[in-house]
Amino acid sequence: MVAKRDYYEVLGLPRDADEDAIKRAFHGLAREWHPDVADAPDAEARFRELAEAYAVLSKREARLLYDRYGYRGRGNQGFDDALWEARPAAAARGENVHLAIELRKFEAVEGTRRIVHYEAAVRCKACMGGGSVGMPDPECDSCGGTGRKRTISHLDVANLLQIEPCPACVAEACSQCGGDGTVSAERRIRLLVPPGVEDGAQLRVGGDGNDAGAGSIPGDLLVRVNVLPPPRDPRVIRYAAFVLLLVAVATLVLYVVH
Repeated sequence: MVAKRDYYEVLGLPRDADEDAIKRAFHGLAREWHPDVADAPDAEARFRELAEAYAVLSKREARLLYDRYGYRGRGNQGFDDALWEARPAAAARGENVHLAIELRKFEAVEGTRRIVHYEAAVRCKACMGGGSVGMPDPECDSCGGTGRKRTISHLDVANLLQIEPCPACVAEACSQCGGDGTVSAERRIRLLVPPGVEDGAQLRVGGDGNDAGAGSIPGDLLVRVNVLPPPRDPRVIRYAAFVLLLVAVATLVLYVVH
């Protein structure tokens, strides 16, 4: 994994910066590094870094967790679980991705590494997951500066969350993702299988499932492990083959005699 820069450093802020300072810093830097404005070859990556830093530091719960646990990366189980427990009630979360792998008996006993490929929804690079090409207003009361309006429909069996570009500050949907904020892409990761894994066990890789766009929490990759039975003793196979050969020869001799 590539090490992430400190989010406060990304926005050029001290760690005790207040909410207004965070908004001003993001708003100024985002206009400077927006890919449609900046000519630098790394403008898109820099803008994405700014958006990521602002998405965490602008939300009280996420900022508290970041200050305590640091970057929410793969393998940081404490931050993964704490962030999900402390999420806002209307926060979107991507769907989990389910896979299955087969291991030989010795791989399950000793542990191994596997390269796994799968399709997943990833954040659209054209709109940074916002679903729109316009620049969201950090002061917008309708979307809270995210550029996306969330509507929750309370149904009899479940609550349906709908996300669309904010009509107050952003009206034009992104042409790359159709306003969804995500696109389908092939993912490839190296999966670490711990020693002693049993048949039917499920491995969880936090944050490597489907994304749900800007301001969301990615789902997880859930991998079911199928341990293949050990091969039969080759000596038993050779003995069985020898017995079958003797039976075949005896049958042939009896046929010739008669």
